[in-house]
Amino acid sequence: MHSAAKSTELSVDLSAIKAVVFDVDDTICDSAEAFGRGIVNATKMYIPDLPESEFPKVIEMWRSDANGHYRQYTRGEIGFEEQRRLRANELHARFGGPHLDDVEYAKWAKIFWGTFTSSWHASPDVAPTITALEGSGYALGALSNAGAQLQTQKLAACGVDTHHVPLLVSMDTFGFGKPDPRVFQEAAHKLNLAPEQVAYVGDEFDIDAQAACAAGLQGFWIDRPAQRIAARAHRYADMAGADRVIRIESLTQLPEMLRRQHS
Repeated sequence: MHSAAKSTELSVDLSAIKAVVFDVDDTICDSAEAFGRGIVNATKMYIPDLPESEFPKVIEMWRSDANGHYRQYTRGEIGFEEQRRLRANELHARFGGPHLDDVEYAKWAKIFWGTFTSSWHASPDVAPTITALEGSGYALGALSNAGAQLQTQKLAACGVDTHHVPLLVSMDTFGFGKPDPRVFQEAAHKLNLAPEQVAYVGDEFDIDAQAACAAGLQGFWIDRPAQRIAARAHRYADMAGADRVIRIESLTQLPEMLRRQHS
C-alpha cells in the first residue's frame, strides 16, 4: 500500500513552497472518530438488536462508502442529504435496519448530527504543526469538499483560528469539489501564489494528494496509522502520478521537511 507514494526521504524540491493548505476532515478534524460515534448512536436506535461486536463493521461500511455516494456529491451529481440517506439505507439493508423514508431519515439524521457535531476535535498533531508553520512564515489555508458554514464551525470547534487558517475553497465555491484541479488552483489564487508555491495535505490519497499534484501543487498524503481504512487500500496501488505524492504519518513531519529544504 505504501509503495505508491514517496516516503519522508525526499527526492523532490520543496524550496519554492510558500504556503500550506490543509484538508479539513481527517486532516485537521478527527472526523472519523466523530462519524463513528454518530453512526453507532443512530444504529443503536434503529437496529437495537444488533450486537455491539458488529459496530466496527457498521463504521467500516460507512467510512468505505463502497458505492461512492459522497464522491457523487462532490462531483455535483447529487445533494448532500441525498448521499447521506442513500448510505444510511445501504447500511440498514446490510445490517437489518428499516428503510428510511423522509420522516424516518430526518429522525436518523438528528440523532447522527447531534452526536457528530458534539464530538468534533482536532487531531493532536494539528496545533503544533500550525504553530511551527506560522513561526516559519508560511501562509496557511484550508480547502474542503463540504459546505463553508459546516466546515467553518468544525474548524472553530477544533480550535483552529480561521483568521490564521482561512477556509479558502469549499463546495459552495464552484458547486463541485476535489479532485477537480480548479479547486486546488483557486486556493493558490486566493493566496496570491502560483500552484507550485503551495503544498496541499489531505488524508485521501487520490482526491487529495494525487489530485493536488495533478493541479500543479505539491501533494502530501497524511496516512495516520490509526485512521487507515482497509477497504480503500486497493485504491492506492499503481496510480498514475503516485510517485509525486509525499506520504507522511503525522502532520508534525511537515514543518521539518520544509525547513530542511530551505536551510
